[in-house]
Amino acid sequence: MNFDLLKNATQHDRCEHLHDSGTNFDKTIPKSPLSNGTNRQSTSLITTPPPPVKPRLRSTSTRVTRKIDLQQLNRCSQTCHFTLPNVENETWLALASSNEHVLVGGGNSNKLRLFDLQGKELREIEIKTFAAFDLAWSKSLNAFLIAGYDCLQMYNVENNQLIPVENLNFTNKKDNYFWSIACHNNDLFVVLSDGLESIWRLSLPNFERKQTLSGGEIRESDVDDRISCIRTNGYLVGMTLRQRATYQWRVDLFDYTTMTRTHRGLTIGCGNGSFNFIERCMLTPVDDHQWLVIGGLQVKPNALTLMDDRTGEVKQVLRPTSRQEEFIANVCTSENSKRELIINMMIIDNKSGERQIHIVHQ
Repeated sequence: MNFDLLKNATQHDRCEHLHDSGTNFDKTIPKSPLSNGTNRQSTSLITTPPPPVKPRLRSTSTRVTRKIDLQQLNRCSQTCHFTLPNVENETWLALASSNEHVLVGGGNSNKLRLFDLQGKELREIEIKTFAAFDLAWSKSLNAFLIAGYDCLQMYNVENNQLIPVENLNFTNKKDNYFWSIACHNNDLFVVLSDGLESIWRLSLPNFERKQTLSGGEIRESDVDDRISCIRTNGYLVGMTLRQRATYQWRVDLFDYTTMTRTHRGLTIGCGNGSFNFIERCMLTPVDDHQWLVIGGLQVKPNALTLMDDRTGEVKQVLRPTSRQEEFIANVCTSENSKRELIINMMIIDNKSGERQIHIVHQ
């Protein structure tokens, strides 16, 4: 079975389904599936040009590369897991973790739930917006960030304090959804308005805007529908994009400093075209080179994907036959004090509606 992993100007996207979904599929593509490319000419929405972003001059020899057992992770073997309380109509859940806590937000709920890494629910937090679209942990703020409708908020676990972020001026009136967020050191990346409008880079802790791109500079207007997720490892910024005609999900990578596209490609799978609040393809960096990608609820094939932006190697493993109705709906990573990687996965059973958090240390 061949996935359309290569993408260039002469190729058309296609979606190939499994003829035998009962076979556990582990495919490695030795050649790079990520073709180089660039953004179109930038047209900033800010009236005055932002100050230049200082490049990160770090040696590639010092970058961290981890060995990820994708098969073990996909089988959920040797993981600590716990079942979430059953809340009606929560078909998708936001997820983020620190080195001590996991924060979960309901897609249709104005409440968050805080757990420790053993699965004990510590408290319920009511947020001042009707839903949490995305969550992120900020080491520099020592707080979780909550992206919601018309509101960006901080939550400090130690003080049990919820703080709205003020003075975020909207240039575009449509920028009323804080849709997806990602933190690295003192940088915060924000995708606004359901992935259709703006992308911001804010400076922490004062949330000063340093860089603005329009959604049209990231999306390819003749191909892409919207942006679902933004994440960064400090070297590159990754985004998942849905393609308009095929409902395929694709991962593109951008230079951390300039936000120009460096890689285009890697078709993950096909959705059914549901509203992006329900159908979201998510990714997370697992080190300075590798990215873990999940297709989301009801995306076919139901698989877990690991990509290496340095070597171009891609591994995609199907969910086991007995778990084809269980979809990995979200994924996030963090590190503990021992510098072990903590991978958190949100798994939703499409039949029963049961939702579990799986935590694995690698």
